[in-house]
Amino acid sequence: MKVGIIGTGVFSTSIAITLASNKDNEIIMWSENKKLVEDFKKTKKLNTIFKDRSIPKNIKVTNEYQEAIDEVELVFLVTGVEYLESVCKDLKKIIDPDIPVCIATKGLATTSKKLNYEIGQKILKNKVSIIAGPTFAIDVANLEPIGFTLASKDKKGKEIIKKAFDFKDLYIEDSVDLTGVAICGCVKNIYAIGSGIINGLGNHESTQAFYLKAVYEELSNVLYAYKSCLETLNSLAGFGDLILTCSSNKSRNYSYGELIGKKGNKKEAKKFLEKNTVEGVNTVNAMYHILKKKHVKCPIINTIYEILNNDLKPQKLIDVLISKND
Repeated sequence: MKVGIIGTGVFSTSIAITLASNKDNEIIMWSENKKLVEDFKKTKKLNTIFKDRSIPKNIKVTNEYQEAIDEVELVFLVTGVEYLESVCKDLKKIIDPDIPVCIATKGLATTSKKLNYEIGQKILKNKVSIIAGPTFAIDVANLEPIGFTLASKDKKGKEIIKKAFDFKDLYIEDSVDLTGVAICGCVKNIYAIGSGIINGLGNHESTQAFYLKAVYEELSNVLYAYKSCLETLNSLAGFGDLILTCSSNKSRNYSYGELIGKKGNKKEAKKFLEKNTVEGVNTVNAMYHILKKKHVKCPIINTIYEILNNDLKPQKLIDVLISKND
């Protein structure tokens, strides 16, 4: 199968490597970075993504959209969520509307306040699916046993996506709840910042477990407000991704929160933001106002918002956990 991937970031490259483990697949990735493509053609490596790592021979890279989608059976969109709208507009001009599109980008577009699949469905004529789950890019690239949720109402598209991922150590969980899966992919980054704050304050596993139990309850309120379902809360995209992102310093959101908790100020955290993309920072600013309008009870998200934006002391996050049980 020929598969096009729009994006050459760490996660998109990891997906490409997983797809390439099926030797019958031909993967072609699009990048706007001309130097990256030129270097790849010479070295067959993506040193800016995975330093000194050889890329499978059935992966190619191009700067041309048309080349990336020419005669493909499936297209993955794995760009930053803020670029997703412009990418979809560019693709709309040239992509065959019968080709299924799978979005692996997580997050909320902070300007339009739209979820990933909403952007795709609004602009493209293609059927849109999304994937999400507890998957750090490096683990995906190393072909470790993983699982994710595939959310779609397109039966044919699901079959094609599953066929492309013909990898024995990959579990794919079905869902039709596009909204719920997309929301989980947004808010887990917010909660990961909170988890980092708790660790940065010097608390240990027992407090983290206390926090995660409260987060699980709050996430159920958020999903209920979006008319989502319990299955999504308990899915790989829900509970699974929440556990992963909130428990590891491989998560940039967790690491950022840890700095906030340790320092009690934003100096080191600001330096971290200058060097890293921390999706939860923009997402909490958007979700705070969205959930407030929906009258959703979410004191943890509200407290993280106040800590990041209004100099509320990080310790207040602990106070909120205690007060929830009064």
